[in-house]
Amino acid sequence: MFADGHASIVFDLGMACRLDGVWQPDLFRGRLIGAITCVGPVFEATRPAMVGAYFHGGQIPSIAHLPAFEFTDKVVSLEDIWSAGSRLAVELSELDEEQRIDRLEALLLQRMGRSLMTNSLVDMPQLVSFALENRGHVDVGTLANLAGVSRQHLARLFREWVGVSPKLYCRLARFQSALYYATVGNNVDWAQAALDTGYADQSHMIAEFREFSSLTPRQLTTERWFHPFIEHARLKPRNS
Repeated sequence: MFADGHASIVFDLGMACRLDGVWQPDLFRGRLIGAITCVGPVFEATRPAMVGAYFHGGQIPSIAHLPAFEFTDKVVSLEDIWSAGSRLAVELSELDEEQRIDRLEALLLQRMGRSLMTNSLVDMPQLVSFALENRGHVDVGTLANLAGVSRQHLARLFREWVGVSPKLYCRLARFQSALYYATVGNNVDWAQAALDTGYADQSHMIAEFREFSSLTPRQLTTERWFHPFIEHARLKPRNS
């Protein structure tokens, strides 16, 4: 798990793979993972079969029907916010992959259509997308001007709709952008990479990688890791 300004929903499908490659029965459950501000080392003996969805910033209140800050740095059982969580996990496990994705998409769209959250006058998904597309190279004042609100009001909106402050969200967007360098092999000029991605220097970059992934940039390039953010960075050229 990497730190992230977004949220996700995950269904464990009743089977898990041990580190020796043997599959064994496991729990059926649904979990909502809120915005994560920092991480530590995680050691798990098994990896569950799962299906899930990743939400863009500003969308979690429409799914959870609660403010995003309620879930920051938490992994919450879906039973606490969506009574059908475990039953949905069983239902999804009985479908093939294509059917599973279609069913989950339909369930989430239905859930979003019933949202009880009051719509903000600011288009938060568009605003956070702007910060993400600019790789976090946006200051809070610029975001406030784009939204047409004060910096204080912007901070309240981010807390309610995203779960983290606008400044932290931009730091997390910069970190995700810097994961590109985890995909290009061992011969990386890390001092130059730090400058290219907007860090003050290499030590600043290393400190944020440790905070947001529990790994150093060099560990990410010299060891074998899988994470959706890394795969996304691999497919998105730096000049796009």
